Amino acid sequence: MRRLLSIERHQKILERVASEGAVDFISLAEELGVSSMTVRRDVRVLEENGHITTTRGGASAQVTNSREILSHPRAQDQSIAKSQIGQFAASLIEKGEVIFLGTGSTTAIFAQFLPANLDLTVITPSLPHASVLASRGIKVISTGGLIATADLAQTGVIAQDALTRFFATRTVIGSGGVSKSGGLSEFDQVVADLNRVMIERSEETVVLVDPSKIGVTAPYRVAGIEVVEEFITSDSGKTLFRKELGAKARILAPKS
Repeated sequence: MRRLLSIERHQKILERVASEGAVDFISLAEELGVSSMTVRRDVRVLEENGHITTTRGGASAQVTNSREILSHPRAQDQSIAKSQIGQFAASLIEKGEVIFLGTGSTTAIFAQFLPANLDLTVITPSLPHASVLASRGIKVISTGGLIATADLAQTGVIAQDALTRFFATRTVIGSGGVSKSGGLSEFDQVVADLNRVMIERSEETVVLVDPSKIGVTAPYRVAGIEVVEEFITSDSGKTLFRKELGAKARILAPKS
């Protein structure tokens, strides 16, 4: 059995806690194939970052709906890469930022790992993301709007109008596809519309892209790649990005 990376263990712990409400260190250690001391260290890291609370002998859940979006079929693809990308992107956020946060499975992981002690404000059309963030004590503004996607995004005129009432220091979104010819694109028109508004009203745009989206052109265009300050992908994705986009974008990836 392959030994899990720490980021993979963290994700599995979060999923177990969100699913069952509370878990004990011994069963976690057996499931993850590590010692109980390793699990204790993992849980301590997650608690220090505000993701879970601990009880005597185990970990208990914050009230969160994160598991629903993480178990969406799209979230199972490239799961390790998504975990690495989401956690790395969250580590780049600075104190006091106002963030527009888009919908999707990779941004869901970003929301889980976003530090709770940075006095952040997050504006999002995603109901699951809003639930995760609010349960961890992060200030959240939910846009309202028609629930129109499998990711439980609030969309339409109400959501778009709410977004236009704010300016953000950073927009953090995923993308259905990123290519030289198509730029940023989405498979849902309503998501493309939301992302476009967020990009137009923020100082900086960061796009989280797992390798499966590189070179893909989805039906609905969001913007050209020139609007993106940083693409964040996995180590393998960085190589694919260089081939697809050349030197036209700043591409970051977590160190292996």
